[in-house]
Amino acid sequence: MGMDLSVKAYRYDPTHFEAGVGHVAKAVKVAAVDIPAHAPVVLNSDGKLELVTAAATGLYGVTPDSINAGEEGPVYLSGEYFADSLALPEGATAADVEVPLRNIGIFLK
Repeated sequence: MGMDLSVKAYRYDPTHFEAGVGHVAKAVKVAAVDIPAHAPVVLNSDGKLELVTAAATGLYGVTPDSINAGEEGPVYLSGEYFADSLALPEGATAADVEVPLRNIGIFLK
């Protein structure tokens, strides 16, 4: 029985969400709809989380994990995150939410 000593190239491209040392502030809110992980969110009139629209007004924070409708989940209210890992609505780009997020203490890299 022989050993395979040939050189092998392995590749792993990790996907990271948090870009800074850690989040500064966190809240727990109930979701009005199913929300994917890493999504910018807003609060509706009932104080529940909803997905941000392409207009990106009234941003509340970013979800670290997915949240099912009617369940509570964490929301990051500040910190540094990678822009390419955000779950954005159809037609929206990271540039659309960059300034509104910066205004609430969330910075994209």
